Amino acid sequence: MGVDGDESVDFFLLLDNIYAEQVHGLPSCPVLKDFQQTIERRCIDSLLFVLEDGSREVLQMSVGLLFYTLQKNITEAADPSSPAEKARKLILYASHDVTLIPLLLALGTFDRKWPPYAADVTLELYRHRQSKEWFVRVSYHGKEQVVKGCRAGLCPLEEFLKVLSQYSVSPEEYNNLCSQTEGNQQSDL
Repeated sequence: MGVDGDESVDFFLLLDNIYAEQVHGLPSCPVLKDFQQTIERRCIDSLLFVLEDGSREVLQMSVGLLFYTLQKNITEAADPSSPAEKARKLILYASHDVTLIPLLLALGTFDRKWPPYAADVTLELYRHRQSKEWFVRVSYHGKEQVVKGCRAGLCPLEEFLKVLSQYSVSPEEYNNLCSQTEGNQQSDL
């Protein structure tokens, strides 16, 4: 790649460039194309190192506030005492590819591949007509996922909320985690 041993390489920047060129049909550096798999692997390895390959505390810091918000929104939507006209039918969140990886790790659905350009995670809440039970379906880039702790793609709401609760942190808990120092870590979360 023309990089000597003394130079640092930003694999994330290289991967972003490769994907942007591909998606927009732009010409790409042939050397980068040859090294695309290596570059992607280095990005995944680097990010997993930072995420401590799925450490609970690191995932709480990465997706804990989002999971807290998701729990709250899903619980409100499934609450029979909530007025139907106030229930939101669609909530959108936007993020970058590097943010999807901790989300997928926490859900137990990360395939150890870099998210493709414009990848998405979709959560759908369903209610069974006869039994009135609630279910959640998770899809990643259009493909149904089986979330860890769930038996199938259509996961009972209680099971799904249990998965979220493993990493969910309130704003107060998040601020507490942020203010900890290495020698001052708490184990009560």
